Amino acid sequence: MKLKIMLIVLLCFSVGIAQQKDKKVKADKGKWEELKEYPKPISPIQPEYPQVAKLAGIEGKVYVEALISEKGNVVNTKILKSEHESLIMAAVDAIVKTKFSPGISKDNKKVQTWVVIPISFKLDDKEKKSDTTLKAPDNETDPEMNTFQEVEKLPEMVEAATPDYPEEAKKNKITGKAFVKVLVDKEGNPKKAVVIKSDNELFNQPAIDAALKSKFTPAMQAYKPIAVWIVLPYRFTLDGKENGLSDKFETVEQAKKEYDTWIYYNSNPQEAKKIGDVPSAKAEKVETDVKFGDESAVYKLILKGSEKFGFFARKGKEVYRFFGKSMEEIQNYVDKLNKTEN
Repeated sequence: MKLKIMLIVLLCFSVGIAQQKDKKVKADKGKWEELKEYPKPISPIQPEYPQVAKLAGIEGKVYVEALISEKGNVVNTKILKSEHESLIMAAVDAIVKTKFSPGISKDNKKVQTWVVIPISFKLDDKEKKSDTTLKAPDNETDPEMNTFQEVEKLPEMVEAATPDYPEEAKKNKITGKAFVKVLVDKEGNPKKAVVIKSDNELFNQPAIDAALKSKFTPAMQAYKPIAVWIVLPYRFTLDGKENGLSDKFETVEQAKKEYDTWIYYNSNPQEAKKIGDVPSAKAEKVETDVKFGDESAVYKLILKGSEKFGFFARKGKEVYRFFGKSMEEIQNYVDKLNKTEN
């Protein structure tokens, strides 16, 4: 009798475990559950072509996995594949802003589900302008300037050179921008520079000289340094601000979008890791009285045991960002900004 009772208890226990296991499988399987209707965009997905990518002649596709809620809202996204990382943010931003019809299960219920959305970026023939090289020609080992090159981590500027303001431009009160495409080699040295767009030819050589005097970390692919082309925008202004890398936009909305992007990736380093912006880091917001412009924030980033601080600010149409080893460096940078603004 006791043996029968023990067998019955054991059988019930086994059935219970099997049911729990079955529930878990069903829950995991739910992500890719076959549906009667899959989510579809209610209106066309219209990504904004990134200006830097456009100037550099970059085209390609971004494959985004999006989680669509029962109400048709995008609640999460994952990057599956991208042919160039400069296109990722524009693709994700366009998808997040789009309203979808919800997924419908086989029993006619609205359900939350994942879908894969490809976003294409293609330039018009008019936008594919020929570039004018102002430096030495390529050698056989260098990548072609306009050829797509897969890269896990782009070069980071560790020392920015300030371009000299041309006397003729200063005398005639000429201001503007110059966009320079730079080849950064495996050692992180700028090897060649090409002007791809300029508001005035007077700015071309000073911008090239500044690009070639700057210092970078090398690009990385498959854990190895590689040579790669990047685009640097330079500004020339007579309003008392320091000339150099430009972060001024045509509208406040564009500037705010850029500011929000920097805040997002520096407060979510795991997301930044996906596009090679931050290799591996922990982040925490620093409560501080150091303020500038219309909105600003400071984050402490811990990378491989070492700390650095990132300062981000927006004032009108302009975005400011600065990385320092201490809060003292951040304070000195903000003091300098306030001094030039007054």
